[in-house]
Amino acid sequence: MTRTSPEQLSLDRAITTEGQLLVEGRVPEMFFREMIAACGLATGVEARTFGDIDKNNLQTYLELFTQKATFKEQVRRIGIIRDAEGSTALEAFQSVQAALRGAQLPVPDAMNKLEGSPLAVAVFILPNCMDAGMLESLCLSAVAEAEAAQPNAVLPCVNEFFACLDKRGMKPSHPTKAQFAGYALARDVVDPQLGRAAQRGAIPWRSKAFDTLKAFVRHVAGQ
Repeated sequence: MTRTSPEQLSLDRAITTEGQLLVEGRVPEMFFREMIAACGLATGVEARTFGDIDKNNLQTYLELFTQKATFKEQVRRIGIIRDAEGSTALEAFQSVQAALRGAQLPVPDAMNKLEGSPLAVAVFILPNCMDAGMLESLCLSAVAEAEAAQPNAVLPCVNEFFACLDKRGMKPSHPTKAQFAGYALARDVVDPQLGRAAQRGAIPWRSKAFDTLKAFVRHVAGQ
């Protein structure tokens, strides 16, 4: 039995809002659904995954998604979010621009800027449209901010754990993802991924570290 991919499930799901948030991967899709709910934006925007960061995947998804009759009838704004993992923010942005151009859609000339009419498009490169990194990088910044004044902060314990491993010559292949997973486990999230952590209330949505990203999502929602 062939298993349907997350991006196909995302593509097949009914379109119910004027704003559409397209994100990189199933885990970020889960994360942004929780962010949308936390911000009270569910009537204005919904999150979908376009798959991995390969330009061709994004272009193919955009071509299929934007040809749907309900898309043409209802959607007015698209926000695309991807990591700058293994590249600079500018390189990641240029890759998204190429995919948009290939799909014959509006191409914003700057990150975090909603452009185009009647369909407007915006692109956000994680963690902050400037630095290399990923969603986990931003979440760890938010956690560090939220825990700064807490006597029962768990992030210092997580950092000590990885420092101990480092002394023994044991380094994770994805340090930022591993550090966030350590934090999630410390918060009793058995599946230590971002999506599950968000569902279990382990993400401090009120941290100022999220302000720019939340503003981006609000703009895609039409606010």
